[in-house]
Amino acid sequence: MKFADLSSATEYLASLTRHGVHPELDSISKVLSELGSPQDKFPAIQITGTNGKGSTSVILDLIYRRAGLRTGLFTSPHLLDVRERIRIDGTLVETDVFLEAMQSVCLAQEKTGVTLTFFETLTAVSFLVFSLSRIDLAVLEVGMGGRWDATSLCVPEVSVLTSLAKDHTEILGDTLELILQEKAAIGRSGKPFVATLPPEVLPEWERQRSLRGFRPLLRGQDFDGNWEGEAEAGERAFSFFGQALSGTYRTSLTAEYQLHNLLTALATVSVGPWPVSHEAVRGALPHLFHSGRWEPVPGFSAFLDGAHNPEAAEHLVRQIQTVRQENGKVAFLAGFLREKDWRSMVHILAEAADAFFLTVPPGTNGVEPSTIASYLTEQRPGIDCHTGSFREICQSAFNWVAGEPDRILVVTGSLYLVAGVQKWLSGDDSPLHAGERTSASPPS
Repeated sequence: MKFADLSSATEYLASLTRHGVHPELDSISKVLSELGSPQDKFPAIQITGTNGKGSTSVILDLIYRRAGLRTGLFTSPHLLDVRERIRIDGTLVETDVFLEAMQSVCLAQEKTGVTLTFFETLTAVSFLVFSLSRIDLAVLEVGMGGRWDATSLCVPEVSVLTSLAKDHTEILGDTLELILQEKAAIGRSGKPFVATLPPEVLPEWERQRSLRGFRPLLRGQDFDGNWEGEAEAGERAFSFFGQALSGTYRTSLTAEYQLHNLLTALATVSVGPWPVSHEAVRGALPHLFHSGRWEPVPGFSAFLDGAHNPEAAEHLVRQIQTVRQENGKVAFLAGFLREKDWRSMVHILAEAADAFFLTVPPGTNGVEPSTIASYLTEQRPGIDCHTGSFREICQSAFNWVAGEPDRILVVTGSLYLVAGVQKWLSGDDSPLHAGERTSASPPS
């Protein structure tokens, strides 16, 4: 299969969403073998976690680039351009390189007689691009879980678990212990595994350590840190202690919840096999940016934040309370995917809300706004709820926040909604392809 342009490749990828996510690795293993096992051509850090893995990946990538390494970064989902998922030295993979790799992966599927899912296809493409680009290090964000994730075909030098909470329970299990079993499977014998865990799962963590032989590094035991004051001039100071890179740093990621991701990244760098100086870290941290994560909207008292599960919603509410003016009002422009625990999210967000502007995330089969509004009025009788088409509700929400200087608008509930709002703000009316958005199948 040949792709004439990025649009045709994106259309092909969108057609794969109907296959869902299949937690077994036979198909992609055959394709990678046909491609010459590109995943074995570079060392890697693999990052899983319920929340924070994307931000942690971005932090690690910039630190290592500042230290002089040529990096490959694989993250998901993308917001506006599928190439956002694959970066070389901080830059989106060039279109011609991406298309050639896509064609090679499709040809390998034809030769092996298998069909890959959306995420498997892009994982194989990233491995091939990284191999051809002769990178020094790949930073790989797990798509979901760990045990059956396509990124797990790469053997990491360091494994990372950023957080543990209930999400994707239909696939990973409905207890924290079961979810931990899936995520801890990325740990490798004799290699460091950086993690933050709730106390109640520490016995299961110890069982996984004994089973898999990784070297654990836990926040609260082996490393920790704190914010040092509030944000000033777009930067905030924090301390990190317990490992080789202990010290005080300044960063452009000022949201409350980013502290944990910063500490996790510094602990990972401290135990990784690639030497990094304090100076390289200090040179990187003030220049961090992660789109859709407490991202300010120019010209408005508004923020884009792709929180999409209850734990992330709790972090978001705490962040809002740090910037909310006394007697100031907060509204959410929100939309949710059906497979998410949207009721718990709405319940949490409502604690900080004066108003909701509800819509369906573009390109998805999201929860109907009227359904969310009915639930909201049961939880908070009298709360101000607005529903409508995507463009109508965006206009209404931004008109609302512009009406008074002490108001804050937060776009949240789904990164697909964040992407849609970004396109709307830019005046782009083209359709949004949400990517791998169908339900997944459990392991057999």
